[in-house]
Amino acid sequence: MLGNAMRKYVMSENKNGYSKQVQSVYNNRVKHYTKLALKDLAFLAQKLSEEQQAEIFNDENMKDLFRALLRLNATELTANKELLRKKRRRLLPLCYELISLLDDIKLAYLMAPIGSRYMIKEGGQLAYLKAVYYRSMSSKDEEE
Repeated sequence: MLGNAMRKYVMSENKNGYSKQVQSVYNNRVKHYTKLALKDLAFLAQKLSEEQQAEIFNDENMKDLFRALLRLNATELTANKELLRKKRRRLLPLCYELISLLDDIKLAYLMAPIGSRYMIKEGGQLAYLKAVYYRSMSSKDEEE
């Protein structure tokens, strides 16, 4: 997605040596290319076979993305209330969407058919999410 020049720009901490005009162009390109890449990834997740998805969308490949998106530096955030506010504004809707997707009856029955029945009987909020969570802690190869 990123060429060498854009990668170098993104990695540059203070953007010294880049004019305001070049910074603006690169910033716009980064946003545009990233949005296109995310749309392409969503398209691939919908259209690829399970075998292909298993090679691409697995915990090894996705872990760094999730960690980078949700990365929080407690020292930095407590010192900078504005940054904290901005991160909350960006992350809360993402967290809500992710939790809503994981707390789904169809997903729970697919991932944890037995566990989801127990969680439903237990009741309470996020019962399906709990079933998926508890199932994810057991062996991947273990069948229910």
